[in-house]
Amino acid sequence: MNEKTIATVALRDEGFATLDQTLREAADWVEAAAMQGAQLAVLPETINLLHRRDASIPLGEFALEDWQQDTALLCDTAKRLGISLVLPLLVRSGDALANVFYILGADGTVLGHYQKRAPAPGEQASWVEAGNTDPILWEGLKVGGAICVDVYHPQAVFESQMNSGANLFVIPSQTPAGILLDAFAVQYGVPFILAYSPWSRILDRDGLELAAGGYRSETLRFGFGSPVLQATINFDAVTLFADCNQDKMRDVQRHYGRRVRIRFNQPNCLFTLESRSVDLSVNEIMRDFGLISRRDYFAQLDPCTRERAAAKANFNKREKNQ
Repeated sequence: MNEKTIATVALRDEGFATLDQTLREAADWVEAAAMQGAQLAVLPETINLLHRRDASIPLGEFALEDWQQDTALLCDTAKRLGISLVLPLLVRSGDALANVFYILGADGTVLGHYQKRAPAPGEQASWVEAGNTDPILWEGLKVGGAICVDVYHPQAVFESQMNSGANLFVIPSQTPAGILLDAFAVQYGVPFILAYSPWSRILDRDGLELAAGGYRSETLRFGFGSPVLQATINFDAVTLFADCNQDKMRDVQRHYGRRVRIRFNQPNCLFTLESRSVDLSVNEIMRDFGLISRRDYFAQLDPCTRERAAAKANFNKREKNQ
């Protein structure tokens, strides 16, 4: 079992006059998340643009050159509370701008950053550069990323990071992503965390929605409630397509009893298997019962992969016969 409690923090998209106001409100909600046991708080996209009331003012006017100094109020709060932070900002490096998020460890250490892979047209016009970033190591997990419209380019964004071992994706955003997010959670078999102020969502690896909410709710708009959503996710878990696995699930449950939890998603023919014991890993269960993950199952059936393998085999055969 490897449980982590992750929170999203929605921030109002109006009413901030300065960056300092934004940071103070964000710090208050990060504190609320920490008090409820969250280990990681994910903020929405480019929080230093929330006080940009006039769209005619160039983006570059709001970009931060010394982001650690400029956001010290928020970062120091997170460090004091011992909570990790996903901090999304527009920053400047030389003549270029970048839409990024930084991951700060519970001790305030900068663990790494993700740079937006597919800047939107307005960003391109403002010379916001595209990035290409590997997952970031946090608390033994590899955290993959996406920002806003990156979600519409899964091959370039999610697939490459999955190949580098991503265990989850955090997505600061100004787009809701919709049912694509559900599909991606199922397809890639890892949790997805969307920090989108109107309606943030936390999805488990089988697409199950663990938490959802934001300023689309009249309760928050009228000044009540909390914009902090959180869920505890077990990362010692895997999704299994029914074929080749379903006839073993009952035996797994009988053998391990309460040490495992199995959830079946009928519409997607999908089992979620998780360890509920500190001395039992999902990898051990899969090895002992000859199980195969959903991702590996479909990878071996991929027509493109099979065609490439056949072509390579034919080429090697011709080379041998010459």
